Amino acid sequence: MKKYEQFIAKEDIELIHENTIRILENVGVKFEHEEALEIFRKHGIRVEGDVVYMGEKDVRTALSTVPETFTLYSGRGTVEVGDGSMVKLPVGCPAFIEDHGNIRKILNKDIIDLFKLIDTSPLLDCNHVNFFTESEGFSDDVKRYSYLALLMKYSNKPFPFAIPDTSAEKGSLREAMASGIRLMKRFEGVEDKCLASVGINPLSPLCYDHAPIERIIGTCDENQGIWLASCVMPVLTAPPSVASILTMVNAEILAGFVFTQLLKPGTPMIYANVSGSTDLRTIQLSMGNPEAALMIYGTAALADYYRVPFRAGGAISDAKDLDFQAGMESMMMAEATVEAKPDMILHSTGCLGTYNIVSFEKMLMDEEIFAYAERIHRGIDVTEKKICFKDIEKTGPRGNFLSGRTPKMYREEFYLTQYLNKADANDWQNKGRVGLKENAGQKVQERIEAYQAPEITKEQEELLKPYLPEAYRDQI
Repeated sequence: MKKYEQFIAKEDIELIHENTIRILENVGVKFEHEEALEIFRKHGIRVEGDVVYMGEKDVRTALSTVPETFTLYSGRGTVEVGDGSMVKLPVGCPAFIEDHGNIRKILNKDIIDLFKLIDTSPLLDCNHVNFFTESEGFSDDVKRYSYLALLMKYSNKPFPFAIPDTSAEKGSLREAMASGIRLMKRFEGVEDKCLASVGINPLSPLCYDHAPIERIIGTCDENQGIWLASCVMPVLTAPPSVASILTMVNAEILAGFVFTQLLKPGTPMIYANVSGSTDLRTIQLSMGNPEAALMIYGTAALADYYRVPFRAGGAISDAKDLDFQAGMESMMMAEATVEAKPDMILHSTGCLGTYNIVSFEKMLMDEEIFAYAERIHRGIDVTEKKICFKDIEKTGPRGNFLSGRTPKMYREEFYLTQYLNKADANDWQNKGRVGLKENAGQKVQERIEAYQAPEITKEQEELLKPYLPEAYRDQI
């Protein structure tokens, strides 16, 4: 039995699928882009105005060309996606940072420190950081590609989910996307490999507006991957139940799958539903709640039904500080994540304030949370060797098993926390009562100082110079 079946049965998934097809056939999905509409018409799919109506056959045909697994190439290490790969990335692109009890706008210096923490993380598989927020005096090329250039020059980890900043693009969005991918190809010295999987968000409910369609086209023009992620708010941009959200979001994502596969059959894709709840008292998205955890299981079940890779989860919290709420919510979400085994996890570490705030100290704490959850899910290894009968026989009643160095088996079996307080209470108090956040803050600085840049060729260096802010062209 799959883990998600504790929360959603196979017949429930069938019912969601049936109602998804009803939505696609009878309600339709808006595609606010004439070229996209023409592609649907050309393939015999019904279009009325800017609303597209698809059927079971259209969906199944599209899904038949989506790879169940795929490889993202990088000179810093390839990334395999699929089969429960659990590729872990940090908090996405937060606008704010928690800084010694204050929440403030994230600055360029913070982005560099965030980059270094990600790069030195033992948990995270890929680097993925903010666009620079202080961009006065930057050329258009630096504004657009500095994020990519920073990763290419300074990351020791692969960065296949990075994209150019097209948010302020005045020209063609598709060309901006395509040219960013071509920059990655020149840096890597390859033309025919999949280097990136680009994140695209529908406009809920049931719409793809002009910008995401342009990004899809630009990405497909360069033969790269796509991940489609819906994040809805119940009662505002979605109906008021978990089942209805799973159904409506499923229609949005499958419509995007159909369009992408019509455009470029075989495009690697990732299915993503990262919805939570709505706090109707404040009209705020809420992610640190049981329903957000249930969405992870529902998303896993649907992706398994369609046999496609999926993204979900992370150590996500609505808390604004590294407190009990942050720990409670993050552990709940990480536990559901590890149990569901997504292929890609964004917001694995550092997330506060419902995606909007990063905490450096929480990044380290979330590494511990995932280590705890993963240890639990490894389970108990019961073998003759692990029973240790000879040790028990040799030691006998009232004996002591402590002798010499720490046994290798103990190190394999028991997780040793890096940051949590396990000291004797009196000893801890006598040594100054150093709290969790203060201890983590000291470790944050050690990690930042431990960062070392990778070596790149002179040709790569020259390629990236025009796209990096002057302050970061030589070092960070």
